[in-house]
Amino acid sequence: MTSPDPVRLRVWQALASLWLDTELQDHQLRWIAAELRASGLPREELEAIYLYEVAPLLWPNLWTPTGAWAGFDAAWLAAGCERNRQRRASRWHRGKCRLLRWLMTGATLGDWRQVQLLLDQEFH
Repeated sequence: MTSPDPVRLRVWQALASLWLDTELQDHQLRWIAAELRASGLPREELEAIYLYEVAPLLWPNLWTPTGAWAGFDAAWLAAGCERNRQRRASRWHRGKCRLLRWLMTGATLGDWRQVQLLLDQEFH
């Protein structure tokens, strides 16, 4: 497998913070928004990365009693998100993500909306 695009890797790492078993503070949400903004990727692509690349990999962390709170292994995160990126063209993958959307993103939705608001402040 080739190395993932460094821009996308930073996006994955920033979005992964949403699935850590901690309550994110305002400065952490601003950091996530800044990383996403710095990527230069369009809002639609950032949303797709959140839904189809990161969420399918990390959602179990918030549904286990002892989820990771300090961070995810960078190599593991990159490999899993890259695998999901390659699956995005698959109807099966997109359908599964839509079917399980609440389970995969329900616990992160409030923080994700805050990040989106921060992005909106900069994009407008």
